[in-house]
Amino acid sequence: MTVIDSAAPVPEEAVPGTRGIRPGEEGYAEVFSEDGFATIILPPGEVITGGIAARAAEEFDELAGPGFIPLLLEITGVESLTRSARSVFGAARKASAVAVVGTSQVDRVIANFLLGGDLPPCPTRYFSSKSEALTWLESRTK
Repeated sequence: MTVIDSAAPVPEEAVPGTRGIRPGEEGYAEVFSEDGFATIILPPGEVITGGIAARAAEEFDELAGPGFIPLLLEITGVESLTRSARSVFGAARKASAVAVVGTSQVDRVIANFLLGGDLPPCPTRYFSSKSEALTWLESRTK
């Protein structure tokens, strides 16, 4: 696994409020809502950049609307995560709780990097089981 130290700014085309990559294209994070929480599935085999994170964060903000909702963030198989992506995810303020899911030891290392920035603004935990993550998120919605 490679952890990329990127001091480069987020590209202009990736600033929230813009649209670029669509589902099925390289580098697109799938974002959707169901059962009272949002899910972001980061693309396996990809380096998650600030641009990818910014587009996912923008879509998450749209799903959350004026309120707060729990977030399931799936990182299984991600190659690496840049510092700018960590900054974008760390700045998310519409999540009431975040469950990060990965299945391998590499995923756990990436999650530690992701969660190792500033203190998260809401309860945040790493899970190696999606079902355990969903149970934890459900307990946060009551």
